[in-house]
Amino acid sequence: MLARLCAAIVGAVLAFAGANKVTSWKQWQNDAQRQNVPLIIAQLLPLLELVLGAALVVLAPVAAVLGAATLVLLIFTVYLSAQIIGKSQVPCACFGTRIVRPPAWRDVWRNLALIALLFASALLSS
Repeated sequence: MLARLCAAIVGAVLAFAGANKVTSWKQWQNDAQRQNVPLIIAQLLPLLELVLGAALVVLAPVAAVLGAATLVLLIFTVYLSAQIIGKSQVPCACFGTRIVRPPAWRDVWRNLALIALLFASALLSS
């Protein structure tokens, strides 16, 4: 039960992020371009977030889904850290137009907390 809750929390966050990118598509594409995100990634990322988010919410914790979500969050975290270190002023766009400020260390800490929830889910479901 607790394993499923941990996974569902992460899933809800990922699905929320993907949905916000879809509903603010033009702005998301603009921000992604300004961040030098390759076009194919900018176009597929919201779908990936929605699919992973839904899987984490609906399914019992599955190693492949937990691993994929962890990998995606690790990539996001490394990218955010590089943006922060490089003093980027381009909006994070982590949640579409809901966040219009540059990336900050709190975004990295949020992602690390989400990764910890995925690890807890994996440990509790084994």
